[in-house]
This record gives sequence, C-alpha cells and structure tokens, in this order.
Amino acid sequence: MPAMLVIVDEFQADQKFIPLSLSLYLLGGSSLQIFLGPLADYIGKRKLVLTGNTLFLLATLTVPFATSIEQFLAVRFVQGMGCCFIFVGYAMIHELFDDMAAVKLSSILSSTTILAPLAGPILGSAILSQLDWRYVFFLSGLLALLSLLGLFKCMPQMAVTRPRLDAGAIVRSYARIFGNGRFMFGMFTAGLATVPLTAWIGFSPIFVLQEMGASYATYIALQCAILSGFVLSSIAIQRLRQDFPLVSLLRMGGLVAAAGMLGAGAGRHHVDVFAACMFVYSIGFGLFNGALIRSAITASKESLTLTTAAMSLLYCVYLSAWLQLYNVLCQRFGYALETYALLNLPVILIIVACLLIFTRGMAGRRGSEVLLPQR
Repeated sequence: MPAMLVIVDEFQADQKFIPLSLSLYLLGGSSLQIFLGPLADYIGKRKLVLTGNTLFLLATLTVPFATSIEQFLAVRFVQGMGCCFIFVGYAMIHELFDDMAAVKLSSILSSTTILAPLAGPILGSAILSQLDWRYVFFLSGLLALLSLLGLFKCMPQMAVTRPRLDAGAIVRSYARIFGNGRFMFGMFTAGLATVPLTAWIGFSPIFVLQEMGASYATYIALQCAILSGFVLSSIAIQRLRQDFPLVSLLRMGGLVAAAGMLGAGAGRHHVDVFAACMFVYSIGFGLFNGALIRSAITASKESLTLTTAAMSLLYCVYLSAWLQLYNVLCQRFGYALETYALLNLPVILIIVACLLIFTRGMAGRRGSEVLLPQR
C-alpha cells in the first residue's frame, strides 16, 4: 500500500485506484470460494492449498510487468484469487477443535495475518527509499516461494472426504448454508466489523503520506499503533480458561470496540488521540471477532469445508462492497482522516446493535462445547 502513490503517479491514474486496488484483491479472494469448498473435499486439502499458493506466486511475479493501471488491477485480482485457499486452514481448525480452542487458534492465525500490514509498510518503505516499487512484488514473490516450499514439505496428506462430486447435493448444502439466518447475520456483522481496520489499511497512504504530508516513519508508527491492538487481544485470548463463555467475549469486545471508535471520532482532529482510540477499537475487534465467526459457522450443520468456503466468500464480498462505499464517500467529501473517522461512527453503532442481537440466547453456551460433527 505505501507504493500505491508511486504506482498511480507512474501510470498517470487517479487516486481512487489506490483503495480500488485493495477492493479488487479482496474480490479476487472471493471469486473461487464457492467452487473450492467441494473441491477441497474431492481432491484433498493439500493439493488445493499448493495450487492456490502457486497461483499467488505466479501472479505476484507478473505484477511488476504491468504497463498500465488496468493491467496492474487485473493482475492484483488474480493475485487475490491465489489467496482463496487460505480458508482451508480455518476449516481444519473448526473441524478439529472445540469452541474456545478454535477461537484461540483462529485468533493466532488472524494475528499472523494482521502482522502483514505492520511489517509491510516497514519493508515496503525501506524498498521504496532505495529501489523501484516493482521490487516490493519481487520480495512478495520470494516470500510466496518460501511459503510454497514450506507447505509442500510440511502439510499433511489428508483423506478425501467426498469420493465423488454430487452437484445436486452440493447445491442443496450451499442453499441450506446461505439460507441459515444466524450464519448470514453473523457473517454480515463480522464483515462489517472488519471494515474500519481494512479501510484504514487501504486509505492510510492517502491520509497520512499525501494529505498530511507525513513521512514514511510516521506512517509506519501509525500502522503499528493502531493494528497492534489486535495482536495484544489475541495474546489475551490465549490466557482465557477453556470454558470461558463466548457470549462474554462478544459483548465485552463490542463495548471496548465502541468506546475506541467513538473516541476516534471525537479526537479526529488530533492524530495522536485518533491513533490511541483506534488502538482500543483494534483490541475490542480482536476480542469478539474469533468468537463471532465461530458462533456463525457452528450455526450451520453442513460440511465445515463448505461452510467455511461460504464464510470466506461472504467476508470478501462484504469487505469489497463496504470499501467501495467508503471510496465513493471519500471522493465526495474528501480523502481526509476526518472524513474516515466520521464514516466509522454509524458503522460502529450498527456493529454494536448487531452484536447485541446476535448474542441473544447465547448465555448458556460455554467455550468448551463442540456443536458440530467432524464432517
């Protein structure tokens, strides 16, 4: 993302393409999910993961050879398609572990994912200070190659759980999954709750580097301050007892997130106050996010692989749609930190309301419960 200002300048493109690059990447990540769920059960999760990693590697190494913003965005979409396979890891966790264990492991995976926008600006800024932006993708390609080699060596060969593809049965399973009101409502809430942090990642190069005229060092410091709250909440979750109620995580996290977001809106004219309050939101989001996804997934009794594929699809679609709405509104009212902070205020009110509705009837559910069959 730090390189996007340089990229749109080189291609003589509008700044609206900066967040659009992230939206298309996310849409690419949702484009194959509906097909990959059944395929993972049919050909095996190992083959699917290795294929996805290879696609990501090839697309990443193709990005530097784009000669226009349209080519750049198209390859970014394909690059996102290579990330579709990540849902397999989450499916395996929810298949094998009970509620609290799954929430703890998911939070570790999510924290690892959130480290990308923490480490990325540091590495990207260092590269941009000395080299062309294309070397950012060459480094990403190297990391993708290391990932592919590690998965090839370490990922176990799992038994195929679907000996043949029954299109009718698959369609009926997906129909029941997408027809499950609690699952759909939970995923809507989870997608909406992720938007403020994802929008920050997508828009912060414009807010900080362009509009504020700040240095890369300031940009890095703000990224670390805001996103590290998610990592700290993951550490805190690991210390919870195994039977800690999921409903308590959902409600407590929602209240912390609301306090942080409302404070960020009030302190939008002071970047240090804004960053501190967004740090609090990040903590609250980290507390309830894993429990929300777990509760939504376990609302369906269908194959966990199919349910997790549906989850990933909805997650990416919701994120892309909301990011594009943020983009349109920022075009209308100005790409500024104040605009972003005000846009988050109605969003957090909806999130808290959704969490309160979602937690009705959950009071008796303990974190150690296993509510799903293994398949």
